[in-house]
Amino acid sequence: MAERESFPAKLEQRARRAIIWHALLRWESAMIIALTLIISAFLALLAGVGTLPNWFPWVALGGGLLTEAIIFVSSVTDADENVRVVADLLRDQYQPKRLQSVKLKTQVNKALEYQGLIAGAVQRTKEGVLRDRLARAAEPVSDWIDAIYRLASRLDVYEQDQVIRQDLRSVPPAIENFKRRLAEEDDPAVQATLRTTISDKERQWQHLSHLQNTMEKAEYQLESTLAALGTVYAQLQTIDLRGAEKGHAERLREEIGEQVAQLQDLDQAMDEVYQGR
Repeated sequence: MAERESFPAKLEQRARRAIIWHALLRWESAMIIALTLIISAFLALLAGVGTLPNWFPWVALGGGLLTEAIIFVSSVTDADENVRVVADLLRDQYQPKRLQSVKLKTQVNKALEYQGLIAGAVQRTKEGVLRDRLARAAEPVSDWIDAIYRLASRLDVYEQDQVIRQDLRSVPPAIENFKRRLAEEDDPAVQATLRTTISDKERQWQHLSHLQNTMEKAEYQLESTLAALGTVYAQLQTIDLRGAEKGHAERLREEIGEQVAQLQDLDQAMDEVYQGR
């Protein structure tokens, strides 16, 4: 159970099941099971006609089961292999392949890779106070990844929104065009209509500019967050027991929490600006 404490709490049970199924279904296990059954059946036939002692098939069966048990235990306790299994599990959960942007897809995959590396770094730590504190410090990483994916998804929708792209290009020149027409117009009724149109267009541009600035901020925040994830992983590689006792692990948890809060605030701001456009 201690080996599993390093995984984020929300994914712990799914990660455990995925690791066990991976250990059972890997090609080495399948080959050992198939060979054991074939050899045992063949020896049973020979024993049935008196060519071999009756205990030979049981020895073959026991040897095969023992070999499979060794492979199973080795796979389940292989920290690096478990990191890869959890990374695949996370990719299935978040499905970055759904993103249209190659850049955003790469960034989300990188974030998932960092989460797997962070989980593995904690796993490889010697059992005891240090591992418990580092595991607790790394717990919010799952919320971090979730916020990253939501941010990337919103950015992806924004980047693929052709109406927004067209409006960003067309609204500024349209405003200038209406202003020129207003300066040249003599009819009061037409002037009033043009002023209303200009006001509406300027309000539209204000919202578009706010949306564009928010999305640019989100892009920079995403880059910053990936760097912060890499920093957390590096810190986990170098932190020692004495440092953990002095509160380094707690400060690490606070830093992660601050990053999550920033992403959540930005996510809320993006939601508000989309609703207001």
